[in-house]
Amino acid sequence: MKYREHQKEGDLFSFIEHREKVSSKRLGINKLSGVIEWEAFRDVLEEKLGYSRRDMSNGGRPPFDPVFMLKVLVLQKYHGLSDLATEEQISDRLSFMQFLDLEAGDDVPDANTIWDFKETLGAEGVEQIFEQFAKLLDEHGIIGREGSIVDASFVDVPRQRNSRLENEELKRGVCPEGFEKDAVKGRQKDCEARWAVKNKEIHFGYKNHAKVDAKSKLILKYQATAASVHDSQVVEKAVLGDAAYRSEKIEKYLLEQCDCEDFIHAKAQRDAPLSSEEKATNRLLSRVRCRVEHVFGRLAQFGADVMRTIGQERAEFQIGLSNIVYNMDRYAYLMKK
Repeated sequence: MKYREHQKEGDLFSFIEHREKVSSKRLGINKLSGVIEWEAFRDVLEEKLGYSRRDMSNGGRPPFDPVFMLKVLVLQKYHGLSDLATEEQISDRLSFMQFLDLEAGDDVPDANTIWDFKETLGAEGVEQIFEQFAKLLDEHGIIGREGSIVDASFVDVPRQRNSRLENEELKRGVCPEGFEKDAVKGRQKDCEARWAVKNKEIHFGYKNHAKVDAKSKLILKYQATAASVHDSQVVEKAVLGDAAYRSEKIEKYLLEQCDCEDFIHAKAQRDAPLSSEEKATNRLLSRVRCRVEHVFGRLAQFGADVMRTIGQERAEFQIGLSNIVYNMDRYAYLMKK
C-alpha cells in the first residue's frame, strides 16, 4: 500500500497558509479576543503597577505592556499553566501567539517576568480589575438582576506534614517555631491554610465564596477565606442559597438590612424533619440554585479548584484571577448567544 508522503521542507507560503488556518478558528481562549475590551483595564493596571512613575533614566529594559501581561495571566489561568510552561507554550503554539498578537521573533516574557508581574499586581490589583470588568458588564446590560445565588467551593493547596503540636498551634493562629516566612522551612509552609471536612471529603486550603447572578451565571462578587470558614459566615445580599446559609441571623439580615425576599433552602433539625411542603419548596428552589454549581464546575475545568501557592494573599490573587477568567469566558459565550 502506498501512503501519503510527508512534506519535510516547508516554505514561507506554507507557514502563512497554516497560520491563517489556525487564525480562522476562534476556539478556546481566542474566542475572548473579539469581545473583551482589553484597553479598558489599562488605567487600572498602570495606576496599580506604577509604570508611569518608574524612573528609567538609569537604564534597564522597559517593562512589557501591562495590558499584554494581563492577557498572559488570563492565558495562563485559562489553561492552568505554570509560569515556566506559559513561557514555553507561548513560544510554541500559534493559537497562543494569535491571542497575544505576537509574531515569530517577538519578545516573549520569561517565567521570572510573569512571576514578578503577578507579585507586583497583587490581590488588590486583581480585585480592581474584577470590579472594572463588572462595570463593563453592567454597562452592557449583561447582568440579569433577577436574583442572586451565593455558594462556596474549596480551593485545595498541597497538604502539609506537620506534627500534632504544630497543627494545634496553627489552629490557634500561632506560627510554630521555624515557620517564619524568612526561615528556610517557613518558606514552604502555609500557616494560613486550614483543614475542613465536607461529606467525608478532607480539604486543606482556602474557599472561594461567590455571589452569582441567577440569570447570566456571572460572578458579581467574591471573597477568599480559609477553608475552615463556614459558608454562612460570608453572605452578601444573597437570596438563594443551600441549607448551610439558613440561620436566624441571616434571615434577619436579608429582611431588615437588604429588604430581600428569603429563598434560602429550609433546613431540617434533629427533632424537626422537613415537611412535605418544605421538601417540595427546596426542590423548586434547587432548579435555580443549581446554576451556581455550573459556575464552580467551569472553574474546575480551568484547574481553579487547586493551587500551588503559599499564603492567603497569593490565594486571594489566584482565586480573584480565576473568577475574572470565568467571567470573561462566560461573557464571550453570552455575546455569541
